[in-house]
Amino acid sequence: MNKPNWLQSNDPAIEHALFQLGYRNLKAHLVGHVCLSLLVASGTWFAASHRLVLLWLCWMLGLSVFFMYGIRAFREKAEHEGIHAGNLAQWKTVNVWMTTLPGIGWGSVGLLMVPGAEINNLMVMTSFAGAFAYSAVSNAYDLRGYLISVTLATVVLLSQLKGAFGEQAWVAAGMCLLYFGVMTWVARNAHGTLLESIRLRLANEVLAQKNAEVAARAEQANRDKSEFLAAASHDLRQPVHALLLLIEAYRQQNPAAASHPLVLNIAAAGQSIGTLFNALMELSRLESGMEKPVLTRFDLADEILLLASRLRPVAHRKSLPIRSFVSRWCEHLMLQTDKLLFERIVGNLLSNAVRYTHQGGVLLSLRRAHGGDGVWLEVRDTGIGIAATDQARIFDPYVQIANRERDRAQGLGLGLAIVRHASALLGLAVSLRSRPGRGSCFRLHLPGHLLQSASPIRVTPIAARPDLVMAPAWIKGQHLLLVDDDLMIQRAMTALLGSWGLDVRCAALGDASVLDACQPDWQPDCVLCDFRLPGPMDGVAMLDFLQDHFPAMVGILQTGELAQTVQARAEESGYMVLFKPVEASILASTLAAVLDRRSVERAA
Repeated sequence: MNKPNWLQSNDPAIEHALFQLGYRNLKAHLVGHVCLSLLVASGTWFAASHRLVLLWLCWMLGLSVFFMYGIRAFREKAEHEGIHAGNLAQWKTVNVWMTTLPGIGWGSVGLLMVPGAEINNLMVMTSFAGAFAYSAVSNAYDLRGYLISVTLATVVLLSQLKGAFGEQAWVAAGMCLLYFGVMTWVARNAHGTLLESIRLRLANEVLAQKNAEVAARAEQANRDKSEFLAAASHDLRQPVHALLLLIEAYRQQNPAAASHPLVLNIAAAGQSIGTLFNALMELSRLESGMEKPVLTRFDLADEILLLASRLRPVAHRKSLPIRSFVSRWCEHLMLQTDKLLFERIVGNLLSNAVRYTHQGGVLLSLRRAHGGDGVWLEVRDTGIGIAATDQARIFDPYVQIANRERDRAQGLGLGLAIVRHASALLGLAVSLRSRPGRGSCFRLHLPGHLLQSASPIRVTPIAARPDLVMAPAWIKGQHLLLVDDDLMIQRAMTALLGSWGLDVRCAALGDASVLDACQPDWQPDCVLCDFRLPGPMDGVAMLDFLQDHFPAMVGILQTGELAQTVQARAEESGYMVLFKPVEASILASTLAAVLDRRSVERAA
């Protein structure tokens, strides 16, 4: 602790804190000063001279006016965060007088002592000692004022001891001086403790302010990152989206070149870029906290069997069996969580298992957790395994222990990073057990509070359908309006959709000029609309606008953004959402589904 020195000027912030503390104590000083003065006058009235008692009491009560002046004069200044140096100097001067004059008054209380009146004298000395002790603590904010006050009070009191105690006055004087030394030490320590606490508080305030600034900068950086990702996701996906559509349109128009190795390689490269964008955007969204779980309730066993069936075609190409096992206890459980994120977690674990297993097989199992708290979902493989030294960092982005040459065929190194963030978001724990050369076991713990028992109704999961390359013949001649400001997308879409027999018209702006593409004899059966459009309307607002003019149309929103708010707005308005880049097979099946639904609604 720093030793206090009343001769040194403290930091302005500390001086201001001492001023505020002293001002807050003024009211307590006033009440204590008046009450104790009245009590002493009442107690000494029967032994001391009435004239002396009244004079002393008038002096003490008169000083209360000085306290009230201090309270009123510095009220506005105490409410402000800072105080001018001149006002601070004025406060110090006034405060010294507010401590010194009462100190003289309490020292003169010795005038009320009477020789031989032991009880009266004891009460007077006790009152003096109490005022002395109270001042040592309550005036710790101004050590200089305290010392001036108690020094004068002690000198005045010592001058009165001879008349009250006679030959024993030197004993009483010695006791007073000892008490003076002890209380001065106490006041000095209290002042030092007070200064240290103020310094610590101010340092904490500065630290808190810095932390708040850092947090604000981090939040702003996070918002900037989100805005950048939204823009980058849209702008980067557009050419990839167009590339995939153009490739498929070329294959449709030139059947002889559809299976040419060069065309197939170009298509594979485009799909690889699309997969990379999806993974990067999903990881960034999870890291930024933008993702909010959408809780749904679904059959856990059916979901496990469905997820296993989706990876079987990939495993079949490597001659690897994927087996699934659901224990009897888990057969009729319902899981309440975000279904899409859950599928991403398990799908990524299965994809990794298939990718790094060259012989043996993969097992997806669901069984009761040891101890009875929930269930364990485990993905076991007989792959290359992971060394203990590498098991902690494989959940970091872009880490691929067995792919140091960065072969894209072995993935991007983002799957387990997505697993870690998505499982943390859902409150699920992921653990790993692995031995090099023997395989790995990733365990996902599903806690009991997320599980509910369901009736034993089993629905056989439908195996993943192969992508449809050709749209059904009955959609030929349907009117489709494409709203997209990217000319490359317009050309690619027109070529592909035209090869399927659709009558396509295009618009580029997010305003009422979109109606120029339509005529009385041509009304859209379906509208494909991009989310980001130049003009006052975005994609959802544009679909609403067109829906008002063509109530029978079906709206589909296309977007390169992965923000949940976009999807939520579209679904709330009743529109389907396709995320760019859109594969031709998905586009064909989606158009077939919505136009077929429209035909059914018309017939009804």
